[in-house]
Amino acid sequence: MKYALFSALLFSSLTAHGASPSTPAPGEAEFRVHCMGCHSIACNRRGPKLQDIFGRKAGALGDFMYTDSLKNSGIVWAEETMDAYLRDPATFVPGTSMTFGRVESAEQRRDIIAFLHRQDKSSDLCI
Repeated sequence: MKYALFSALLFSSLTAHGASPSTPAPGEAEFRVHCMGCHSIACNRRGPKLQDIFGRKAGALGDFMYTDSLKNSGIVWAEETMDAYLRDPATFVPGTSMTFGRVESAEQRRDIIAFLHRQDKSSDLCI
């Protein structure tokens, strides 16, 4: 009985906020569509890991080989710089190797940025 009540309360809480137990966290779906082809949170892939990216200098992760253009860009990742980069990477950092295209929707970019903000050292998304 207690379990049924807890489950009902959890489900109603999730659905009241537009989520269900199987719905990914806001921004995760956009991350999977736009970013996960090359990036993960906790592991380097074709692109560098994105764990704790905000406040980090672009091109400064020691265990990844970046283009000189990104290493020398002077960018420090913040909401504004990430938004501009996701909007059009090749224009924001000419010579970047990130050529996936663009995330044209401002709402999708905001969702991805919010998702990345929640990925700290405890995040283990490495697929």
